[in-house]
Amino acid sequence: MLAHTKHSARPRLLALFSHPDDESFLAGGTLAKYANMGWAVYLVCATYGESGQRGEYEDLSVNEFANIRRAELETACKHLRIHSPMFLDCADRAVGGICLNSATKQVLHIMRRLEPDVVITFGPDGISGHPDHTALSRIVSGAFWAATVHAFRGHRRRASLYYALRSSSVPEGCRQNERIEPPRLTTTIDIAEVGEQKLAAIRSHRGQRHLQPSSETAVQAILSTPEHFHRAYPPIGETALETELLLPRSRLGAQQVA
Repeated sequence: MLAHTKHSARPRLLALFSHPDDESFLAGGTLAKYANMGWAVYLVCATYGESGQRGEYEDLSVNEFANIRRAELETACKHLRIHSPMFLDCADRAVGGICLNSATKQVLHIMRRLEPDVVITFGPDGISGHPDHTALSRIVSGAFWAATVHAFRGHRRRASLYYALRSSSVPEGCRQNERIEPPRLTTTIDIAEVGEQKLAAIRSHRGQRHLQPSSETAVQAILSTPEHFHRAYPPIGETALETELLLPRSRLGAQQVA
């Protein structure tokens, strides 16, 4: 898990997703962009995605396939130039079930240790309605309020919470959750300068070949389409749109982004 962290003056971004590849398709460009800007960017993955489609790995055991996907995520993080991923060790499709209590405790612990300035995760819709996505949204949202807004070592501190939204770089096979209305768009992040990093990260997830871009149109969407988010906290005006993540508190050598 997370070793003792000696914080630097750099802004810190913490992204939390459910399966390897979620991070690359939904927010890979944003993670790479802010890492290249000098932010410390961390990733938490709830599961190893061992229940996903296996393709060429059909003959592997569950544990063997989990190890493949873990290694793929390690490679993706290198392409994005972010810290190596942390895992909650939840069983795939059990984040909101038998893993709920342990995942909740671990996420709260990570937030208290890292003291992130910005947190990114799924919205209540979970993009596709996958039970692991919606469960992690609840876990992270609750931990965010507990670790930042309400109390942090006895005092309030400022941080921003963002929900990742669907964009045209999300694979067509990832169907939209029609049962829950997605949060509104408040934030678009231009990723054109880091599009190649995002594409390389996506292509690292070879175990999910069925999600890989198979046309030039799909590749171009990954390379150039802005990534979309909803700023859940602090609140933003009903008609306001932002093009940078909100850094609520200044750090040495970092400008506050409004």
